Amino acid sequence: MPKLNEYIDYLDGYLKKKVQGFKGYILGLSGGLDSAVVALLAHKAVGDDLLCVMIDIDSDPHDIRDAISLCEKNNIRYLSINLSEEYHHLVNNLENHQELTELSKINTKVRLRMVTLYALGQTNGMLVLGTDNMAELYTGFFTKWGDGGVDLFVISSLLKSEVYEVGRRIGVTPNILKKAPSAGLYFGQSDEKELGISYDELDAFLVGKKVSKKVRERALYLHKVSEHKRRKITAPKEYKR
Repeated sequence: MPKLNEYIDYLDGYLKKKVQGFKGYILGLSGGLDSAVVALLAHKAVGDDLLCVMIDIDSDPHDIRDAISLCEKNNIRYLSINLSEEYHHLVNNLENHQELTELSKINTKVRLRMVTLYALGQTNGMLVLGTDNMAELYTGFFTKWGDGGVDLFVISSLLKSEVYEVGRRIGVTPNILKKAPSAGLYFGQSDEKELGISYDELDAFLVGKKVSKKVRERALYLHKVSEHKRRKITAPKEYKR
């Protein structure tokens, strides 16, 4: 993938340009591949003007340790914040009025992280970086107004396989590269199990390669039902004064 090196260089310039007028970038670092790649790309572009935040909400301790290890190895500024107590207090408070679905509780974790990043980002004059890749954005495998609520995307044009390759080239730690893809929102969560197709199959579909009917139908279905996540907010027609 010789063109990938050129694209990495382009992303460096893109991040340098977009930060102008702000004091830097802030990023939620999960201990997974996508956020690790974005962190290293942003750190290369803006150095100490990047702040990574590990937000522990009943998270796997291994993920938090892997995120901290990545930062310490690369001299990236970071904060580690535990919001488990606040999350459970919020859920319990809401459930005093109405029982929540499990999915709504999971998405509340992601949205609480978004609130945290924007509170810190606004305080520090920083833009919030998105970590979703092309496959996630196409299938809607992100939380509306959660990890989808950001100021700018970085790897949104990269397939999952390309994110892995970028990670290898820029020095993502092996323990993160070897992990099975997971949003880490509950123990045992698997991206591919929830998607119903593998990332390799999804990547192949996205670049127009021949895939099975099952893979094609599943990818198109996920794209269709998640369309509302990618649309601008619906508004009525303009009021003519």
